[in-house]
Amino acid sequence: MLVHGVQHAGTLRRPGVRAALARQVRLSGLQALPAVAVIAMLLGAIVPTQALALLGTDNEAVLKNLVWGGIRELAPLVTALVIVVRSGVAIAAEIALMHLRDGMDEALWLDAAHEDEVVIPRVLGLALSAALLVSYFQTLAIAAALVASALLLGTPLLAELDYFLGNGVWWQVLASVGKGALFGLGIGVVSCFHGLHAARQVAAIPKAAVAAGVGSLAVVFTIDLFAAWLRFL
Repeated sequence: MLVHGVQHAGTLRRPGVRAALARQVRLSGLQALPAVAVIAMLLGAIVPTQALALLGTDNEAVLKNLVWGGIRELAPLVTALVIVVRSGVAIAAEIALMHLRDGMDEALWLDAAHEDEVVIPRVLGLALSAALLVSYFQTLAIAAALVASALLLGTPLLAELDYFLGNGVWWQVLASVGKGALFGLGIGVVSCFHGLHAARQVAAIPKAAVAAGVGSLAVVFTIDLFAAWLRFL
């Protein structure tokens, strides 16, 4: 399904497909910003607190590297979980429900052009939304972590910011955003797959939603494990 979507990406030139893409970004990305903001700020404040409780202040450099590294790794993972809960299962249920709409012609449903209009905006929309949310998550979580570290360690906030800017690696931030986009892409593909293959029965809708949720989580953790394996090569 992913290869098919890439091969037919030209359908984005259609106004209806672009409108569907914008709708998906709004639903999965913009409307998820408040939930992601709350989680990011809580996580950014909790991680330094717990790290201090476990490590103390004896090795401040190790502590701060743990905090920044943890936030970079958790940002795409937590964002992916939010997308699965809010959008993945909803997409599968929405597409499965299309089978039950009165007047839908089975031949039209199986037509490649119709499938492109259903799949491509949702898959690409989730990928864009995930990249947006990871960037947003990292910004808020790091800001909260800087404030928490400054308060707990008794250091100036500008000193914490200077340490972060001096020791941060720009490509790690981009890699985290790229991983988030891959997560969104995988969630979109799995959700569309289960929605498209749902039976034309009311009972098939919740089954498709559950399968999409479980399958999306499996894809997210598989990509995350593969990315971790690549770092050790």
